[in-house]
Amino acid sequence: MPSRFAGKISLAPAVTANWLRIMAGVAVVAYGTTVAQAADEDNSTSEPEPSKWSIIIGGGGAYLPDYEGSDDYEFQPFPFASIVYDDFVFISGPSLGVNLLNHEGLKAGPIARYSFGRDEDDNNALEGLGDVDDSIELGGFIKYEIGIWSAGLTVTQDVAGGHEGLLAEATTGVAFALTENLRSSLEASASWADSNYMETYFGISSSQAASSGYGEYEADSGFKDAGVTFGLDYRITESIGIGGRAQYKRLLGDAADSPIVADEGSADQFLSTLFLTYRFR
Repeated sequence: MPSRFAGKISLAPAVTANWLRIMAGVAVVAYGTTVAQAADEDNSTSEPEPSKWSIIIGGGGAYLPDYEGSDDYEFQPFPFASIVYDDFVFISGPSLGVNLLNHEGLKAGPIARYSFGRDEDDNNALEGLGDVDDSIELGGFIKYEIGIWSAGLTVTQDVAGGHEGLLAEATTGVAFALTENLRSSLEASASWADSNYMETYFGISSSQAASSGYGEYEADSGFKDAGVTFGLDYRITESIGIGGRAQYKRLLGDAADSPIVADEGSADQFLSTLFLTYRFR
């Protein structure tokens, strides 16, 4: 969902094979960049008729686990883009949404997004578990913002046969200026997944057990993770900005107890990103 800091950007990773790379995009832009905020301020004072379009592109790198639940980390470059028209229709990385409700800080509407799957060869711990196909998720979102604080909820269901599950993600946090050119954000998040999602990413069927050497494991629905993200965004020029995010996420419940996490990985997940943005004016 685009924030009131014009042009919230989510990342579409260039090379990706697991859910955490999508979460890298979410962490990188929890509330929007300094560049976007600065552009809004400039438009309000120097452009009597500002454009209804907000377009931001950029790229950077992320250091993150090579699958959700892994304790092996890798560096991953990524590009991203955000296109917002009249604070109504937005393309934000792999997501497309519409603010059908947009009144006094409250936004809500439908959302569709492309969710990357997971490849068996991402890590030796996944051998014998097979690939998880990419998904197309449809659902809705609601978000409320007042002052520096915001909270939101997004619920999506896979309709393309990837994980075939439902995922609900809740966030709350603050974003505020430290100096004229430097902004900070702090966000807490949690997600809940149904049994289809949990079984796909954390369960081990009888056939997978025979192929992988793990014992069978059934992952039921429940809270999947909770985490916190700290961000900084610095405006270099009116159009160029640089930012970074540091995230800690803890897998919970049946996700944390899965053999690919408890035995071969870790429930503690860390992520750091650094990125450069350019806003078209």
